[in-house]
Amino acid sequence: MSGQSQRMSALETLVSVLAGYLLTVLMQYTFYPLFGIHIPVREALFISILIVMVAFIKNYIVRRVFNSLMVNGQR
Repeated sequence: MSGQSQRMSALETLVSVLAGYLLTVLMQYTFYPLFGIHIPVREALFISILIVMVAFIKNYIVRRVFNSLMVNGQR
C-alpha cells in the first residue's frame, strides 16, 4: 500500500484549514464580544490568517508522519 500522496495530504490539509479559518472568523465575531474583546476587523482577519498558517503546517506534518507510519508498518 502506498498511502496518501503528498499532494493529496496538502490538499486535504488546505481544505480542512480553510474550513477552520471560516470557523475562527465566525467565532471571533460571536465570542470575543461576549468576553469584552473588541478588535478591528483588519486585525481580527490577520490574527485568523496567522492561526491558519500555523494550523496548516501542523496538520500537514502530522498527516505525513502518520502516513509514513502506516506505510512503513505494512512492509
